[in-house]
Amino acid sequence: MKQTIKILSIAAFGLCFAAFTNTSKAQGDNVPKSGSSSIGIVYNPISGKRANDMFKAGDFVGNTLAAQGSSPYQMFILGDPMISVRYKYKISNTTAFRASLGFSGAKFNYKEYVIDDVLYMDDFLSVEQVEDIIHYKMKGGGINIGLEFNKSFGNFCLVGGFGLVYSFGGGSMKFDYGNKMDEDNPVPSTMSIIRDSLGSSGFYYDIDLANARPLKRYNVGNEHAFGLSLDLGVEWFFMPNLSLAANVSLTPLIFATQPETYTEYEGYSVTDEEVIQFKKKISSGSNYLLYGTENIGLQLSLNYYF
Repeated sequence: MKQTIKILSIAAFGLCFAAFTNTSKAQGDNVPKSGSSSIGIVYNPISGKRANDMFKAGDFVGNTLAAQGSSPYQMFILGDPMISVRYKYKISNTTAFRASLGFSGAKFNYKEYVIDDVLYMDDFLSVEQVEDIIHYKMKGGGINIGLEFNKSFGNFCLVGGFGLVYSFGGGSMKFDYGNKMDEDNPVPSTMSIIRDSLGSSGFYYDIDLANARPLKRYNVGNEHAFGLSLDLGVEWFFMPNLSLAANVSLTPLIFATQPETYTEYEGYSVTDEEVIQFKKKISSGSNYLLYGTENIGLQLSLNYYF
């Protein structure tokens, strides 16, 4: 994937250079004039690749939960959405205001069958089962507002621009169990993924608690990020009112804040001889500043002008 991105980036920059150096052609008949507006659908192949990596082959829901839930940090989707909608208004023949908006998210319901403890206590030969479920949600989105400049050569345009970026992300896990925890069953049978794969989202052990199990994991609010974006590319007006565009994008500066993350548990207290609920902080809130030229991406779009 990285090699493909490099090849596409080099090709896009080559087309941009050709457009910039070719000044022999006047503006084409298909290129919109000042006062025109457009609506476009933008596809980000890098975000698509990340989404594809998240949903692994085989038991993809369980694998995704194991990979995301075992992290001791925040659960979020932060970055450019895979698909976004972009609006442009041409202030002049060579300058346009633009704004894009996109969302992304995921919702999983992971299920496992475990032995029905109540029936098993009555009959050790019972093979009846109940269902444990993990409800996993993630969400994210972003806004980009800025200016775009273009230089025409025929029905092709060299385009470049800059914008201010805001994005957010968050997530949560909720656990539903088929076997109730009480004084008759202080350590109920529970799905194996919690013990084997979820790490910091799994069982909590304490001298007073036999085997506390998670009820919910959540962030206190969302992660928020602000940054500056730059891009350079080409736009081809292959017919009146319609164009295809390819841009190499760069986000050289990002500042982000991360919320605190907690897990709520239930466990049977040996001292109090009852089931208690409590929460533990998994990760403290934090912030970071990223700068440099590593955050390179691609934007492919289909645009309708009116």
